[in-house]
Order: sequence, then structure tokens, then C-alpha cells
Amino acid sequence: MAIIKCPECGHQVSDKAATCPSCGVGIAGNITTCPECGEIVFKDLTLCPNCHCPLIQDSSTTVSGNSRNGTEKDDVTGDSDSKTKAPQSASTGKSKKSYTPWGVSFIIALAIVFVGLYFYKSTQIKNEIEAYQNAMTSSEPAVVQNYLDMYVDAPSEHRDSIISHLEQLKKVDGDWTNAVASGSKSALLRYLQLHPNSIYVAEAKIMIDSLDWIEASQKNTIEAYQKYIDEHADGMYIDQANDAYTQLDAKKVNNDDKARVSNLFSTFFNALGNGDEPTLTSCVDNIMTSFLHKANASKTDVIGYMNKLHQNPEVSRIEYRMNNDWKIEKKDDGNGSFSYSVNFSVDQTTECTDPSDNSFNTYKISAKISSDDKITELNMQRIVQ
Repeated sequence: MAIIKCPECGHQVSDKAATCPSCGVGIAGNITTCPECGEIVFKDLTLCPNCHCPLIQDSSTTVSGNSRNGTEKDDVTGDSDSKTKAPQSASTGKSKKSYTPWGVSFIIALAIVFVGLYFYKSTQIKNEIEAYQNAMTSSEPAVVQNYLDMYVDAPSEHRDSIISHLEQLKKVDGDWTNAVASGSKSALLRYLQLHPNSIYVAEAKIMIDSLDWIEASQKNTIEAYQKYIDEHADGMYIDQANDAYTQLDAKKVNNDDKARVSNLFSTFFNALGNGDEPTLTSCVDNIMTSFLHKANASKTDVIGYMNKLHQNPEVSRIEYRMNNDWKIEKKDDGNGSFSYSVNFSVDQTTECTDPSDNSFNTYKISAKISSDDKITELNMQRIVQ
């Protein structure tokens, strides 16, 4: 056994090995030695790839060792044979020279063609695999369809996977078209639930954001704006929502506002029932836009109404009691000042010296209060029992 160089790849291999462990080419029984240069070559070659010597085996036999110890006749015969073979060798040499360059050129050209085909095929396979992977991870139907158009001869398992992927993407597109056509938040939410990785996810969220903002704007309540703020902290309308919430919150009637309003009207009606002119006039503006449906009423008009209530000598006592059914609207006048529109009811009890003349009435009050706590409007309407 001898260690030789593989004629195919050049790696070290035993001449008794069935195949080369590096490239897999057959070794045992398939190799020979070039008689010219000693290179290990394949038996089926006609030329040595190293020295280009023909590898056609000579069928002549060698002279036996006995001729060296034979008679002089044998020597003569030997010389005669040598002279006879000399022309044959010359003829063989001429044959070698005649076809060796053409054979070498043909083998080189053939090798170049095979190498080119090998690299071309390898490149095609590599490109197909990359295109397949890209198409399988793409969410765009056009990219997936392009793979099918370009790689008609791709492996069937690749094309089957791509076709299935394309059908799924078309379904996603169909669901998106239906969701948009419906124009409803519920349809968009369902789409996001079914297709969380769709290319339309961002657009769907923007549409939901807009729909929620429209709803909040239409309701125009603190609760509606707060809901939008909670659900869309990064929404397109978050700044408008915060501003609207702040404005409405400023108008929201709190306990301090209620106390401020009720104290003012309690003072006014107590003074009216007691005939307390100074206190009564301190509660109203100098010029009221309306008092008992009289426009641009003055304090004199308010005093006149009080005196009319008390002009009957039979009246011993007038008492007003508010029913705490307040409906208060708060208006921002700027610079932290607020005015109020108020609706409520008040009971009037009138006692006379003759109890049979006693009376009880309920009035519906509609009034306005300025930012400096003055009644600027007050109208009363008796409620018939």
C-alpha cells in the first residue's frame, strides 16, 4: 500500500482506498502511473494531464534476462531487433506531436464549459433560495407573486408554500377592504385581532384613533374626553383632548360653586322676606339685564317689588325656602373668573293676621350671577299646584 495524491482533488489518499475521502472519486482499480513523468492519473485518460504524454499501453514485451547471457547470435539478433524498432519509435513520436495540442485544447475548453455551468447553476439555486425566503417573510402580495413569476421551475415544495402564503395574504387584503368599507370601530378591532402582523395594522389604529376622537368631540363631555385620553395616550388628537378636558373641567360645578350660588340666593330671599332693603340691594347688580321679565331693571325695581309684597298690613310674615334642586352651569370668563346660570325652585309661605288668608306658592327661578357674585338676572314663574 502506498500513499498517493488523489488525481481529482490532490489530497493524500491510499492507493488501495475504494474512494477519496475528500472528493469521493474512485481510487482502487481506477488509477495508473504515467510512464513519462510518473504522475498518478486515471486509467481512462488518453493523455497525461501533467506532461501530455499519450497513455496508450504498448503491447510489446521486454527482453528476457537470458538474452544477456546468450550467444553472439542472440546479440546480433538483439541488435537487429533494436534497429527494426527504432523507426517505429520515431513514427510514434511524430504521432504524439500531431494530436497532443488539439486534445489538450479540447479538454481545457470542455473543463471551462463544465465549470461555467456549475457556477451558473449554483448562482441560480442561491438566488432562488434567497428570493423564496424573502417572499415567505413578506406581507406584500406583489413581492410574493413576483417570486412565482420569476421562478417557474423552482422546487415544488417552495412553490406550494409560496402559493399558500399568497392566498393567505389575499385573504388579509380582503378582510382589510371589508373593515374599511364598514367604517366601524368594531370591524377594525376584529381585523387587528385576526391579523396582528398585517401591513395595515398602523393604518387601522389611526382609523380607530380618529373614530374615537369624533365620538369624544360629539359628546363633548369630561367623561368622553377622559376615555379618549386613557385609550389613546399617543393619539393624534391627544393635545386637543387634553385642552377640551381642561376647559370642561374648569366649567364643572364643584361643591364650592354650589355653596357660592346657594349662599347668594339664600341671602337674597331672606332679605326679600324680611324687608331688608340694604341686604337685598347688595345682592343685585346696579343694572340687571332682566328682573321679573323687565329688561335693564335697576335696584329701585327690586326694592319696589319687595315693598309691594309687604304693603298689605294683614301680612305678618313672609318666608322663602329653597328646594335645593339646583341646576347650575358654569362659564369661564377668563383670568380664573366664572359666572353662573342657575335654575331652581323656591317655596313662598305668607302668613297673615287672619290665618284663612295664609298662602303657599312655589316659584321656578331662572337667574344669572356675575363673576363678582352679583345677581344680574332673576325671573320668577309661579308653579300652579
